[in-house]
Amino acid sequence: MNNRVLYWPRGRVWGGSSALNAMVYVRGHPFDYDRWEVEGAIGWNYANCLPYFKKAQTHNLSSGPADPYRGFSGPLQVIQAECKNPLHQAFLIAGEQHGIGRTDDMNGYRQEGIGKMDMTIHKGVRCSASTAYLRPVCAFVSTEVFVL
Repeated sequence: MNNRVLYWPRGRVWGGSSALNAMVYVRGHPFDYDRWEVEGAIGWNYANCLPYFKKAQTHNLSSGPADPYRGFSGPLQVIQAECKNPLHQAFLIAGEQHGIGRTDDMNGYRQEGIGKMDMTIHKGVRCSASTAYLRPVCAFVSTEVFVL
C-alpha cells in the first residue's frame, strides 16, 4: 500500500454501514458463490444461497412468487432505481453504443451489463439493517443495543 492512508468510512451506528452507504443493493455474482463451494465452502453455492436472498427482501417491482430471483415478503425493502434524470438514460444508451450489454435486473439471471440499480429504499427513505431487522424487534421486546 506504499504507506498510503485510505479513507474507508464505517458506520458505528444502528444498522452499521448500511446506515451510510449508497443504498445500492447488489448480490454477488452466482459464479462467485459457486466458486466458494469449489474452494471448500460446502453449501455456499448460488442455488443454496438464493432462497435466503429471497427470504431477506421485498422487491417492490417483483412479480411475486413467479419471479425466481426475487423475494416478496422479507424485511429488507428493495426497489429498482427510477432514474428520472435524462442524463441517466443518456448514460445507458452510451453504454450500449460502446458494446456494454443491457440488463433489466442487476440481481437476476444476467447480472452483467448496464442498467438500473436496485436500491434499499422504502417510501423514499433508506432501508438499513436497523430499519429492516433491529427496530422491528425492539418494538416487541426489551432490548439493549451496544454500538462499539
